[in-house]
Amino acid sequence: MDPLETLALDLIVILAAGFVSGAFCRYFHFSTIVGYLIVGAIIGEGGLGFLHTESHDLQMLAEMGALFLLFSIGTEISWEELKHVGPWILVAGFIQLIGVSIPASALFAMIGIPWQGACLLGAAVALSSTVLVFRALHELNVASSPAGIRSVGILLFQDMAIVPLMLAVPLLSASGEHSAYEFLRLGLVSLLFVTTIPVLAFLTHRFALPLFSLLRSRELLLLFALALLGGGCFVAHRLGLPAAFGAFGAGLILGGNRFTQQVDALTLPFRESFAAVFFISLGGLLNFALLIQEPLVVVIGFPLVLIVKTLGAGLALKLSGMSWRVALLMGLGLSQIGELSFLLLSAGMDKELVTATNYNQMLVLAIGTMILTPGLIKLAVRKLGDNQALHTQKEEKPIEAREAIREAVIIGVGPVARQVASRIETSGADVRFIDLNSVNTYPLIQAGFRAVTGDATKRSTLREAEIAHANLALVAVPDDEASVQIVKNIRSMNRHCTILARCRYQRNRERLHLVGADYVTDEESQTALMLISMIEKLESSHSF
Repeated sequence: MDPLETLALDLIVILAAGFVSGAFCRYFHFSTIVGYLIVGAIIGEGGLGFLHTESHDLQMLAEMGALFLLFSIGTEISWEELKHVGPWILVAGFIQLIGVSIPASALFAMIGIPWQGACLLGAAVALSSTVLVFRALHELNVASSPAGIRSVGILLFQDMAIVPLMLAVPLLSASGEHSAYEFLRLGLVSLLFVTTIPVLAFLTHRFALPLFSLLRSRELLLLFALALLGGGCFVAHRLGLPAAFGAFGAGLILGGNRFTQQVDALTLPFRESFAAVFFISLGGLLNFALLIQEPLVVVIGFPLVLIVKTLGAGLALKLSGMSWRVALLMGLGLSQIGELSFLLLSAGMDKELVTATNYNQMLVLAIGTMILTPGLIKLAVRKLGDNQALHTQKEEKPIEAREAIREAVIIGVGPVARQVASRIETSGADVRFIDLNSVNTYPLIQAGFRAVTGDATKRSTLREAEIAHANLALVAVPDDEASVQIVKNIRSMNRHCTILARCRYQRNRERLHLVGADYVTDEESQTALMLISMIEKLESSHSF
């Protein structure tokens, strides 16, 4: 068969298998990543033999899935939020990574694996699944609790650590004097590459994103994101760095702004399609015959992985301020081998640091621990019960006035904002308005109020409304992403202003607090309270 036909057939088989697996996992509430790995093992050469995994072109397509995954992780990182969460993320994440990788590497070396391969396997074991853990924590409503935030912080550190770990793969494969030279060269090149990321991020936010606001074209934004992703990977490759380095850097450049969610939504079809190819191709490398030759490695390795990873994560969570009981139980949720581990393993196979047998053993361990993850997290939350560490963080301070309201700026002229403005005006305060639509601001101007028509996410609009002189700001726009950016700008322009914010979704309350809002209310919670009140009235009136 022609190579192009073989590639096309493999893609058709992978996409069809991905559809069946995804539908099955969605219906039975399993992880789609686990489903992709399992179905890949079934249709791969070690199973039914439907795939030709030695195809170089197919491998390139699979690697594109990993690049999109890293790009997405980069866009989700907000340095502003990390700064407010606290330095313990770096400390706890580093402790977890070291606390797991060192004993795991020692165990691999004890069974006869060369130290280079043992170090790589140990680092791969230390990485957990951000997707699985975050989804499970969110479903149990503990993602915003102190224990949940610390767990997510450790996962976020691991996501960022994958880049230097990938960078270390060619260094582990080098030897002698060449190794020292290669280490120095890659170190300098990496430093140069890293220092350009904040510069490019500033230029993108300063010039490119305002252009997209003006043009209002999703197609152009998508093309720009894909071009930036491709350009970052190409530059990294030309510099001798892993392409994953460039993909992660491109995500950082586009992250932390009000377009981030839109970019993520636009690239979602590409990311999910290529991710299916990536994980199914990885699963296709599983060879059951090789596992039969050394079954004890998997049988003994499975409980060892759970124990080592639970203890490492538990130690990190304990040092971040949790009790030992909370730390160890929540550490169970981080005891799986994550999807990013396969990036290291694939790179290690290319450099002959990891054998096919090692890869197959790790793949089985990863699939097994991933399957257990949701159940382990539910067990931990159930055991902890009403522990304070699982209480979602609410307002950290009571509502109290710092001073009398003198000047107030209200952003978003809707029914809610108008009612609040009327109440503020009765106290004798000077009230100013900002709205994107002139239809809303014109009647206010006619009534004698000062109103600015413009985009409040831009500093120039806030400056025109004299936000620096206000001691109260009310952010009542219907877009949560815009609210986050507006609050962030207000806080940077006026450190003493009391900021009240409204958001639609409860999950965005913490984000608004992190960027500077003093008090936040969300529509979901208020709606729930109203509905509960209605139900209680119906029950008391015996209407049921």
